[in-house]
Amino acid sequence: MMNKLPLAVLLAAFFLGGCGSDSETASPSLPDPEQPKPDFLTVDVKPDAKFEGEVTVYLGRYDDQLKDWLQANPELDLNGDGHVDERDAHLHKTPEHPNGVFNEPEPYYTINAADIAKVLSTNPDGLGAGSARADIFVEGHYSVFDLLRYLVHTRKDLRFDSVASPQETGRDTHEFTISWDRNKDGIFDERDANVYSNFQTPDWHARIKSNGGVEKKLNGTLDGKGPQGEGHYERLDQVMLQPGMAVRLQAFSPEMTQRRLWVQNREMARLAQNGGKVIVPRLMINKPDPANLDDRSKDTLMMIENVEVTAHNMRPDIFQPGVITKMDVFLSARQRGVDVKFNYWPTLSTGAKVDHFALFSVDGIDSQVGKGWTTVYGEQAVMNDFKPNAKCEFSRPESGGMDLQVDAEHCRLDWNSNFGGNVIHVMSDVWVMNQPVEFVMTGYLSHYPLWGMEEFNGQEPKERDFSESRDGSDIAYLQVFDLPSVADKDAPVLTESHFGWKIADCTECHNESKDPLGHGGHSWPINNNDGFSIMQPYYCSTCHGSNGAPLGHNETARCFWCHTGGSNTPKHHGDASTKKLYRKDALLSNDKIYNHPDLLNVLPRDKWGNYEVYDNIWHSKNSDWNMSDVFPDPYSCMTCHPDKS
Repeated sequence: MMNKLPLAVLLAAFFLGGCGSDSETASPSLPDPEQPKPDFLTVDVKPDAKFEGEVTVYLGRYDDQLKDWLQANPELDLNGDGHVDERDAHLHKTPEHPNGVFNEPEPYYTINAADIAKVLSTNPDGLGAGSARADIFVEGHYSVFDLLRYLVHTRKDLRFDSVASPQETGRDTHEFTISWDRNKDGIFDERDANVYSNFQTPDWHARIKSNGGVEKKLNGTLDGKGPQGEGHYERLDQVMLQPGMAVRLQAFSPEMTQRRLWVQNREMARLAQNGGKVIVPRLMINKPDPANLDDRSKDTLMMIENVEVTAHNMRPDIFQPGVITKMDVFLSARQRGVDVKFNYWPTLSTGAKVDHFALFSVDGIDSQVGKGWTTVYGEQAVMNDFKPNAKCEFSRPESGGMDLQVDAEHCRLDWNSNFGGNVIHVMSDVWVMNQPVEFVMTGYLSHYPLWGMEEFNGQEPKERDFSESRDGSDIAYLQVFDLPSVADKDAPVLTESHFGWKIADCTECHNESKDPLGHGGHSWPINNNDGFSIMQPYYCSTCHGSNGAPLGHNETARCFWCHTGGSNTPKHHGDASTKKLYRKDALLSNDKIYNHPDLLNVLPRDKWGNYEVYDNIWHSKNSDWNMSDVFPDPYSCMTCHPDKS
């Protein structure tokens, strides 16, 4: 059943109503490695993830002084900029904090993936050689619970007091009691408590941070993931341990444990109710008006009820056949008439190693780099659990009606944060969902206002000042050009016979000092009309074609986000193939910066959440701090790599 009604009407129906029609059976679609790429992928890629590199581990709850200060002083705007953030805390000098309020560094441990694999291969605890969930992960991949197994086996200050199997718990997950000798006195006892018990406790769980590379925007204590990481209700033995991930293993409040088990019990009940089938009661798509993607008031809600989710095995490099992920929700919805497409995020220009599929297009509306489709999953009752000022009123009907009263301080410590609950930074192709959540929702949102970015869509012409001082002395007019038609036999379009076929930078051979000289040996094609005084290969392509450049894949801007990281750095693209060291002022003064320090939500911070300006960053010539005038992104990209031939 598919409905297209005004958003307000359907949201009201969703909050008040029950499930609708019976589900339709969807057959799994198993991709054959030898087959062409599925039509729901925008790029032809077959990932081959390896558990290599390092993971970072923190033990124990983090004592977040900045969080305490911000919540106690919500109106103390000491620097007079109109809002209160970490910079105000740093200015607040008191007898207890004579230098202002800062978060202190804490010990952390960097662990090599190879060491984890070596230890776990011996089955040190009887829970399995390799992953304890060999039914979920293929050989060579592990869960966050497996990381804890490694730590317990290799550290004297951690021990399992008991471990129950997924079959014993009835929640398809290992559950355990653990002790941590926090004070390092060699004795496990209640003296190791730090707000919560660390002795024979069932309340240990994990907060996580995905690999963010050099970016530091989301380390805020109340507007980001914070130094502690994202709290969540997921099963630790089903959360993939990824290289570059930061994991905090800690005691939570007993109330947090009860809330987490309540969520998992609801999922198990839903699975049993449907005879072991993973059926998501509601898939909701907040669909924007194609004519005005930025106007949320014109969104309509497409609701698909009772989606039976089957495994499409898109990550055979990570998961065993038949493991269901949240990516499968959308692929299964294709059987119900939803046109969805996924792209692939490699290692990004920030140095963040992603290597996952991402939802790119729904019902014909594509993402546009800085804006596009984002998803949330879970139980409707827990959607407001993690908020900067969460009240933890779980006994309220809209919060599930639990028989649970949460201590106010426990609520503040465990739930008060901007991110959490749905761990939005875990990509859907590695988010295991063998038990059905109550709903999946996707909507079209924009990061441009949040990050202060200027929106290049690759279509509208734009003026840009290329002078180093940005004083308006070197204004050029940027635009996307049309390529010549290959059907025009008189056009000088290059073919495979060209000795420089697929070499993007024409000037590697065609320049003032190398033969063969062209255009009479002296008249090089310069786009003077638009204000340029140098050769630009993408301007040459207006007569000579794209010289074998591959077609694009429906992206429209900021190509450097993916194509200046690791193996995706474009070769033979002049200075766009190089990196530049940007120093302090260059990182703060550029008019295209998306982490400007005057914007609260994007303050750069160190890993502890203290305000810290960007110092030195290696990035490509095309970036949010600069633009190549030879291969300007996205204009040159959109010219030579059109989406269709």
